[in-house]
Amino acid sequence: MTDPVMRALAYLSRVVEPPCPLLAALMARVGPVEAADRVKRRASDEQLLRVTEARHEINCATRDLGILARLGGRLVTAADAEWPLLAFTVFAGVDTKRPEAHPPLALWVTGPARLDEVAERAAAIVGTRAATAYGEQVRTA
Repeated sequence: MTDPVMRALAYLSRVVEPPCPLLAALMARVGPVEAADRVKRRASDEQLLRVTEARHEINCATRDLGILARLGGRLVTAADAEWPLLAFTVFAGVDTKRPEAHPPLALWVTGPARLDEVAERAAAIVGTRAATAYGEQVRTA
């Protein structure tokens, strides 16, 4: 994958909360480099303008990728052999009107393990930084 494509994906993954079906659709039509350019220039449809409004000016993709490289990491995309394709096939057939029913644009990875090899036996505990009162109570219980 070329540097402009990696920089575009790094930029886009910072600009919106993943997954973002609007951005994924734009990328499918014009590719990641053109999609990033359109987001930066504010040359996209109104819905995508809204979801990218808060962070479209934050363009530190080169710096982010440099930090990732210094940490021994890599940005893994659907074009990479280690992309956990099998893990993301669960999105096929899911109600695609739900924003969370789409794979991410890219995965920021550190460590030597290949994602396609560890995805089958991996587990994640996902939480939020803005927990509800109930969540705070359960967490401390």
